Amino acid sequence: MTNIYGIILLLLASLSANLQDRQPGGACRLESKYDRFADMTTVQCDLVELVASPARLTVQAKASFRGKEPNETAKFWLSLSSNRGGATRRTRPLFREATTLYLSTDSARLEIPVKDYGSDFYELVHSFSESASAEIGREDLRKLLKAKSLKGEWGGVEFNFSDAALVSLRDFLSRQIFAANGR
Repeated sequence: MTNIYGIILLLLASLSANLQDRQPGGACRLESKYDRFADMTTVQCDLVELVASPARLTVQAKASFRGKEPNETAKFWLSLSSNRGGATRRTRPLFREATTLYLSTDSARLEIPVKDYGSDFYELVHSFSESASAEIGREDLRKLLKAKSLKGEWGGVEFNFSDAALVSLRDFLSRQIFAANGR
C-alpha cells in the first residue's frame, strides 16, 4: 500500500513540474495596482517561467506611470527572480555578479544593466531566492516591438520567450508604454 502512495506522489510531482514549464496560450494575465497616495500605477504580467535551469527563473514585464491611465511618464522594466529549493546557508548566489541582461532578437542584441539585486534565504523551507530588475529604454523597447523572436540570458542562464510570451510582451508594451502616443 505504501508503494502505491509513493507512485501516486511521484506521478503528481512530475505532472506538476511539466505543467509549470508550459506557457499559457494567449495573453498574460495583467495585475494592476494603484497607489493613491503616490498617484502611481504599477502593472505587471508574467512572461517566462523556466523550471529546468539551475534555479527556477521567472521573468515579468512591469510598467509604472503617474495616475491611473498609461501616459508619457511610463517606465518599463523586466523583473527577474529565481528560487532554488534544497538550499542551505552556504548556498552560493547564481546571479549576484550578473550585472547585465542580454536580450537577443532576430535583428539585434541588447545589453541591459541589471539593478536592485537582492537575495534571501528561507531556512524553514530551505529556499534561496534572488531578484533584480532591468529597466529598458524606449529606443530598445521599439526594437522589441518589431522582434519576431526573443531570447534572454542572465547570469549564464538562458531562456526563450515563447510565441505567446512575445505576443504578450508586444501587447503589454503597446498598451502600457506606447499607449499615450496613440492618443
